[in-house]
Amino acid sequence: MANDVGYWWTATGWVYRPKDAREVMSVLGAIGVHNSRQSFAWRGMSSADYRLTSSLQRQLGSDVTEDQMRAAEMELLDAARDWGLGIGPGGYVDDLQLLADLQHYGVATRLLDFTSNPMTALWFACQSPKPPNVAKSGVLLALNTTGMRQVSTVPRVGTWGSMRNAVGSTLEEALRDPAPFLVRSLAPNDRLRAQEGFFVAGTVPPDRGREVVTPSGRSFRFTSLDPFEAINVPWSKGDPEKLRASFLDDRQRGRPKDVPFVAVIIKAGLKRKLLRYLENTYNRSSKVLFPDYAGFLEFRSEARFRGSVEN
Repeated sequence: MANDVGYWWTATGWVYRPKDAREVMSVLGAIGVHNSRQSFAWRGMSSADYRLTSSLQRQLGSDVTEDQMRAAEMELLDAARDWGLGIGPGGYVDDLQLLADLQHYGVATRLLDFTSNPMTALWFACQSPKPPNVAKSGVLLALNTTGMRQVSTVPRVGTWGSMRNAVGSTLEEALRDPAPFLVRSLAPNDRLRAQEGFFVAGTVPPDRGREVVTPSGRSFRFTSLDPFEAINVPWSKGDPEKLRASFLDDRQRGRPKDVPFVAVIIKAGLKRKLLRYLENTYNRSSKVLFPDYAGFLEFRSEARFRGSVEN
């Protein structure tokens, strides 16, 4: 495999490499207004070498299957409830809500953190990666979520699934369709509210190269260079020059082309400057985004947290 920075994302063709901080801000705005009929979810990762992988998937290994993921997930939920967790004012909370709470405290789950605020995602993309052997440049992922299912953390009452499995039916039913879905907690904690966060989840994609057809008839085909390890995202190879032109050039007549996602590579040398802009103008800082005791413990020394960003 090539050692190019952001290779997994560059290989898709749906990649954008801004040359300076001004262009970073311009492309984020351009994505947001690309098409009034499309919506995007945002996620920032500190290294462009990272693929979209859930924390539970990283824990189990990149070749984990959906059956193995589900078994580990059920074991986790059972252990959490045995510990006395997952009890709310009205009794036991739904499995999805419990997973969201576990994710908040750093427990590995299948849930992927996203935000509706691109500046929040950019803040995460501008952090320094902890592993020393990965690219220092970050990546900001804008994922097209148009048409994705919205799954509530409150189970539907009166269905056969809810009667058979009151706390687990929502997640169980959602995973029957391999297409990814959105999860918005109906009981968000302070951190989730501050980050304007929600989750994307779905079944683990099958072996690369296979085609899968969902119950609704939508098909997914996977390539050997797919950066989406955690969820099924359909895409065909894009053209980075056309993508760049669609954001920078004057808009032509007609409906804009659908964009499955955009991976914006944040050069390491821009991170410090962008973090200053984010704090001074957009009120994005560790104190704002992590307004809890755990955040205070982890980020109480801003200078220590930021460290040095290598070029």
